[in-house]
Amino acid sequence: MSGVNSQSQLSHLGALLVSSLQNIDAYEKTVAAKRKGETIHVPTVGSKVSTAYEQLRNASEYAEDDLLQQRAIRRYLKRVLSFHTRTDTQNLAQELVTELTQSEYLKNDYTPVSDVGAIAHQINRYYDAYWRYAETEHNATKRLAFQGWILDTLAVRCEQILKSHIHQLMFAHFAYSYIHDKLPIKKLVRPHENVTSDDHATVLYIAIHRALLKSDNATIRVALMDSYRKDINHIHDFESFNKTLDHLFETKTVAYVARVVGKNGAALRFIYTGFFREDSPMIETSLKSQNALEHGLRQHIDQEYTSLNRRLDRGIIKSVMFLLITKTIIGALVEIPYDYLVYGAIIWVPLIINLFFPAVFIAFSRLALSTPGPRNTDAVVDQVQTMLFAGNTDAHDIKIPRSSRSVGFNAAYAIMFMIMFAGLSYILYSLEFNIVQGIIFFVFLSTASFLSFRLSRQIQELEVIHTQGTLSLLRDILYMPFIYVGQQISYRYSKINLVAIVLDILIELPLKTVLRLIRQWMQFLNAKKDELI
Repeated sequence: MSGVNSQSQLSHLGALLVSSLQNIDAYEKTVAAKRKGETIHVPTVGSKVSTAYEQLRNASEYAEDDLLQQRAIRRYLKRVLSFHTRTDTQNLAQELVTELTQSEYLKNDYTPVSDVGAIAHQINRYYDAYWRYAETEHNATKRLAFQGWILDTLAVRCEQILKSHIHQLMFAHFAYSYIHDKLPIKKLVRPHENVTSDDHATVLYIAIHRALLKSDNATIRVALMDSYRKDINHIHDFESFNKTLDHLFETKTVAYVARVVGKNGAALRFIYTGFFREDSPMIETSLKSQNALEHGLRQHIDQEYTSLNRRLDRGIIKSVMFLLITKTIIGALVEIPYDYLVYGAIIWVPLIINLFFPAVFIAFSRLALSTPGPRNTDAVVDQVQTMLFAGNTDAHDIKIPRSSRSVGFNAAYAIMFMIMFAGLSYILYSLEFNIVQGIIFFVFLSTASFLSFRLSRQIQELEVIHTQGTLSLLRDILYMPFIYVGQQISYRYSKINLVAIVLDILIELPLKTVLRLIRQWMQFLNAKKDELI
């Protein structure tokens, strides 16, 4: 353990952290050596339009920033790969890098030519596997599921070539080592769910990715495939493994374990951002003593609080854009046609309220969001030192939240739910909202409430000491029914994102096709110019 004082008496986790940092450094040096050589230059024509569309598309999807490039890759693959008739894949890798560069996911003159070859290899490999599977499997439902696994896996594989996932994977292993012995998965399995003891390790790993890294199912799928060494060449084993994962992804057990890990994950999140993230400020020498760790960690925590404020501001702006975009589309497709059909004219007051009120609501919710205080910083430092250095008394057990089974409280919650919706319905009726306008208002207010709740969760994720003031308690009482409805809407929206589908069909497909034709035309003209020399 070079750079670390042998007298520092690192714990097993501390030694694992040092080893992880050394492995990351060695891996990145290897990758950097391979990436030397000729790079891809992409013409900038159409890049502004492509970038603007991607920002619009990403706002409509409301995904984590770290997942945006992967989602863009998947959309490209779904657009160009035919699963009805086999098509040529010769130039798809080059086109993918070009699109990502024009959309500013990649820097120009950054991607080496070798990456294009590696991506082409992965596309051929997984596309071939699908058609080998299709030759023997004629069930349409099974083929559709296999197609989804191929697109998920291939999108992550392509991104891994362009941007390493080593930091996240090493942290997931570190977090698993810490939590595994502290969390009795067997006791957390929800009743009447088919989760066996063989699934417990997988359940915990999924929960860590979801709660601490905000990974999506595609990223987790590939990480587990690599952990269990599942290869696409063994098609039926690949199919069976992914069926199991699909089942586990949807279980209440995984959701519950993720909630437990999330509520106990503040110290781990600071370790991730402090040591594992690509731009992490702390290095191996920060572990030479407990004093050195405390000094570096306190500085890092203060920086994270500042960064949190910026993320909250960006989250508010992104949420406002999301609400305005989706409301504008739904207004154009549903509300305005309904007004013309029933009343013969646009009813402006409900339309304007529905358009702006949810966005204004979530903008004002920023006033109630504040970063944790010094007591939380002290608690984080204490917990991290206990984890990483030997000799400290480990008093930081993982707390498992109690289930809310009180009949009285559940009844009171249901009554509060009905009172809030009945009261607001009366106000909307007084403003002459019709049934369609009222439903749209409830949908978007609930969505805004849930988005605001998600932003407040970013603060709670960094808290070891969870505090709740009078203002936040009052806010929970008033908005909890809307947060619940918003959560249900968000869950279903993530499954079938109608706005994203509209954008993909009406804008992305023709836009990307036109830009591709322009690039091909420019290549043709350049070739003609060369012939004249």
